[in-house]
Amino acid sequence: MKNWFEKHDIFTRLLSVVAAIVLWGYFMGIQNPTRTLEYKDISVQLTGVDELYNSYNLKVISGADETVDVRVFGSSSRLATLTASQIKVKADVSESITAPGVYEIAYHVILPESGMTCVGRSPETISVTVDSVETKTVPVSLNLSDDAAKGYVFEQPTLSVESVEISGPETALDKVTSAVINIDTSDLKDTLTENYTYKLVDKNGQAVDTTNISRSVASIAVTIPVKQVKSVPLKVTIAPENAETDISTTISPKSVEIIGDPSTVSGIDSIVLGAVNANTAEDGDTFEFDISVPTGVRLNDGQPTSATVTVSVASDARETFEITDISLNDINKDENAEVSLETNSLQVTLSGTRKQLEAVDASDISAVAEIASADLSDGQHTIGATISSPDNTTVIGTYSVTVRITRP
Repeated sequence: MKNWFEKHDIFTRLLSVVAAIVLWGYFMGIQNPTRTLEYKDISVQLTGVDELYNSYNLKVISGADETVDVRVFGSSSRLATLTASQIKVKADVSESITAPGVYEIAYHVILPESGMTCVGRSPETISVTVDSVETKTVPVSLNLSDDAAKGYVFEQPTLSVESVEISGPETALDKVTSAVINIDTSDLKDTLTENYTYKLVDKNGQAVDTTNISRSVASIAVTIPVKQVKSVPLKVTIAPENAETDISTTISPKSVEIIGDPSTVSGIDSIVLGAVNANTAEDGDTFEFDISVPTGVRLNDGQPTSATVTVSVASDARETFEITDISLNDINKDENAEVSLETNSLQVTLSGTRKQLEAVDASDISAVAEIASADLSDGQHTIGATISSPDNTTVIGTYSVTVRITRP
């Protein structure tokens, strides 16, 4: 290692560097030469803005973000620690501006300590545009992305405010015609209530630069009522339910459209108009009923408010039953004769109201044939049968059974 240090003369080189630093420090400390440095893109601070507004109702609409370059002369030691952020540039807009327009304003460069001098600047002045401050009221409008889904409707939206007041330079306000709220209504099936921001637009619907415009409200509450539309059938009841008369009804119109909150409408499947008295109604009678909808819904626009009910009383209906309850009644019996019934079933037709016949079962019907075996010869005989049926029904036609008589 020692040989390596001696070979590369490291100690001599280190000594040279130290000597150079000492000499530079001595020179700078004793001589301290002066120089000029340039500092770029220093922001200009505008002063007198409040005075400009209070005195002349004017506002700066451009020029507040101007930057300048400055050259500073001073001792090297002082400039070595000077940064651009330490240099302040100020321009007073209240000194020479009294009316709207574009002005070239002089600015002042303020250095952080004495011994430094601003010896150059670019540009020499900054351009400032001012305009009078006005107030304007513009209407609020809604843009809905989609129409209501099938079976639903949007009712008239409501806004927390119908218009907004904006303030700012007259030239900026002149471009604004309305405040627009854009709302996504795709698949909207329930009432919407939300707060929305809005944008200020011109007559072509294009957004306006609002940098210098203030607003009376930042957001607006919007409510869009969503209603469901549904077609439901009209019905009547027949009273009493156990009436023997076979009644049917025809209703005009057959159905109506109702509208209301989806949660209510979805639970309604029909509307009952009232009751028809089955004991007094006659065929062809008509009745007028008001259409009363359930609470929470209403008839849709253009729907009828009343319905006509026409009554039809059916004539006696007929129905055929196959019966197996068949018996023999031997009124003059021959003890030596064997009597056998060869008919296993009969097709019996009954008449009555449709309602009555619907209540009949084949087991409710029976047949009895009367014979006098003592008076009959051996062989097969056809005997008339008497049919018994439920009350309020009538047996249609005559019926007979076949019997066989044999003797030893």
